[in-house]
Amino acid sequence: MSELRPARIAFVGAGVHATESLYPNFGMIPELELVAVCDLDLGKAERAARKYGAQWFSDLGQMLDTVRPDAVCACGPAEMHLEVGLEVLGRGLPVFVEKPPGLTAADAMSLLQRASATRTWGMVGFMKRFAAANLVTRDYIASPEFGVLNSLSMIHGCGPYNDLRRMLLFNGIHMLDLARFLAGEVAEVTAQAAAPAPNVFVATIAFRFANGALGQLNMNSGHHWEDCFEQTYLSGSGAAVLVDASQAVEVMASGRRFADPPDQRLYGWSGRYYVSGNMAGWWAGGHYTRGYWGELSHFARAVQGVIEPEATLEDGLRAMELVEAILESVATNRPVVLPG
Repeated sequence: MSELRPARIAFVGAGVHATESLYPNFGMIPELELVAVCDLDLGKAERAARKYGAQWFSDLGQMLDTVRPDAVCACGPAEMHLEVGLEVLGRGLPVFVEKPPGLTAADAMSLLQRASATRTWGMVGFMKRFAAANLVTRDYIASPEFGVLNSLSMIHGCGPYNDLRRMLLFNGIHMLDLARFLAGEVAEVTAQAAAPAPNVFVATIAFRFANGALGQLNMNSGHHWEDCFEQTYLSGSGAAVLVDASQAVEVMASGRRFADPPDQRLYGWSGRYYVSGNMAGWWAGGHYTRGYWGELSHFARAVQGVIEPEATLEDGLRAMELVEAILESVATNRPVVLPG
């Protein structure tokens, strides 16, 4: 049987994030062929397209009619994700949109409904789901050794924002999706927030998960973009896991996995896992360890029909509902129950 042909992908958007974090992965994904680039700035589209051997356009409809791709990726402002997503899904094509999938939960719902109406699907750019360290963690916390999850604690520091909603919508949404990915559906949130300095917002968010576990996310925009901070700690009935910046995993358990030195009393063990440094160039750029390669590779294989899509439009809706529930809790100083 012959190998599947690569998925023919058209890309909408040629801005900084697209060209620095997403486009560099294309040559490392044999299941993906970039066939076209579209941007309102035709010069940007041409520069990106020439680099990867694709056609370039400034009009979405013209690109779709001319190239007839298998699927489309979109990366730009949230409003563009919604507009492009609705157009692409309306044509019955799968779409990958960078986060957030819109400005409101209603926007995210409209994408989900359009996909359902045209019997297609979409993904949202929640790259932390595809970071190797988080995948290792999810696998381990499902094991008998970890036991029953009882708590999740997250810390995230990002660069400056001038609005709490923007901080949650454009940055914190990654951590909210990661919380769902690792600990399951959130049943209720309670949140407080403060603005102690210009462009610095602080939020403390408490979660009650549907499975009975509790969690917390402490987030602030007091860092700078060159050196953000992120840690995730999960406690189970048999072990605990610390994930550092979605790149390294440390497991703390009562049993011993390696040597048992004679005449020494060991009180447990702590094992640390790092993604292989064999992909040194990508390690430095973060495309593999941070999940950008993983999400695009997954999208291409889902377009081929090899796997089911992950980080779906429904996940995008759930994340947007979390953002809005947090903002409501901050405004009312009361817990908010999530839909469903």
